[in-house]
Amino acid sequence: MSDAPPTYLLPKVAPLRWLADPGLDLPADLRSRLLATFLPSVSSLVLGAMAMLLVEAAAAIRHPGPLFLGLLLADAGLLVLRIGLFLRAGRVLARGEPVPTDLLLATSVVWAGLVGASTVLCFVSGDPLLQFLATLTMMGVVSGIVTRNYGAPRLAVTMVALCDLPLKTMMPIHFRDPWYLIGTLLGLLFVVAIVGTLGRLNRNYVEVMLAKRENQRRATHDPLTGLRNRTGLMEELAGRLRGGTDDLALLYLDLDGFKAVNDGLGHAAGDALLVEIARRIAAAIPKEWQAARFGGDEFVILACGGRAHEAAVVAVRLIEAVKAPYAIGIGVGLSVGIGWATPGMTPEALLAEADAALYRAKAAGKGRLATSGVTIEPAAAPGPRGATRTGWA
Repeated sequence: MSDAPPTYLLPKVAPLRWLADPGLDLPADLRSRLLATFLPSVSSLVLGAMAMLLVEAAAAIRHPGPLFLGLLLADAGLLVLRIGLFLRAGRVLARGEPVPTDLLLATSVVWAGLVGASTVLCFVSGDPLLQFLATLTMMGVVSGIVTRNYGAPRLAVTMVALCDLPLKTMMPIHFRDPWYLIGTLLGLLFVVAIVGTLGRLNRNYVEVMLAKRENQRRATHDPLTGLRNRTGLMEELAGRLRGGTDDLALLYLDLDGFKAVNDGLGHAAGDALLVEIARRIAAAIPKEWQAARFGGDEFVILACGGRAHEAAVVAVRLIEAVKAPYAIGIGVGLSVGIGWATPGMTPEALLAEADAALYRAKAAGKGRLATSGVTIEPAAAPGPRGATRTGWA
C-alpha cells in the first residue's frame, strides 16, 4: 500500500549510515530499496562464509595452535550471529514491519575484516597450500561483494579494501623487500578502479529504479492533476479490502456545471479549473485518505486510516470548498455519493454503491450528498458526532 513502511530502515549509527548512503539525493523509499540489494540472502551468506571457514579449518588442522583455531571459532561464531540476524529480519518482514539494518551491516563489515585477516595469516604461515587457497578464496569474496553491493558503493569499497589490502600491504613488510610495494600500489589502484566501477553501476541502477518508479507513477496517477487515476485508486482499494473492511468508505464526486466552463471558456480553462479543484480536494480531506481523478469531471476519494466515519462531514466540506469562487468568474458545484465497505465486498461493488448514491444526489437537485438511500443538502448534514456510518444507514 502507499503508506506502507519501508522494507529496510536506514542505519542509525552515523558511520554505518554513511557507508549505506549511495551518495545521491534520493527519496527515503528508494534508499530503503537500495539497502535490500546489498543485504545477501541466507544461502549466499552461508556459501561465502563456508568457503573461508574451509580454508581456516585446513589451516587449524595443518598448523595446530590457538591462532588459527581462534580465527576459525571467531568466523564460525560470526556466521551463526549473521544467520540469526537474517532469520530474525525475515520474521520481521513477515509481520509487515521494517527491518533495522545496523547489525546486519556491521557484521558484514566485520566479516570482511576477518577475510582479510585470514588471508594474511595463511600467507605468512609459509604453507603454499594455504597461501593458494586463502588468496583464491579472498578474490572470490571480493568479486561477490562487487557484483552484489553496487547499491552502496561506499560499503562495497570498504569491504573490498578490508579483504584485499591487508595482504598487499603486508607483503613488503613480511618479505622485507621494497619491490613488493608494487603489489601494494596495484592493490590501491584496484580499489580506485572498483570505486569507479561501483559508482557507474550504482548510477545505472538508480536510473533504472527512478525510470521504473516514474513509469509506475504515470500508470497510477492522472497527468493533469497529479492525483491518482482509476487504476491507482482501485489497486489501493483492493489492497485495503483484503486487509479488512472496518472503517472504509468511498466518496464519488461529480462536478455540477463543469460543461459550461469548457463550452464557454475552452478546454484550457477547463483543465486549469480541474487542477485547482484537485488542489482544493486534496486540501480538504484527511491526510490518510486517497484522492483520484477518474476522468473528465469525476473524482473518487478513498476514506480510510481510521477516519472513514467522517465521510459525510468531509463531503460537506468538499462541497463548500469546490463551490467557492474561482478567478475565471464561472462557478461550479459538487455532488457526492458515499458508499460503505461491507465484508466480502469487491472494489467494483463498492464503487458501484458510491456511484449509485451519486446518481441519487444528482437526481435530487445537485449540490447534495447521498448514501445508503438517504439524500441530503449540505446545510442539513449531521455534525462530526452524528456523521457515522450507523447514523446514515
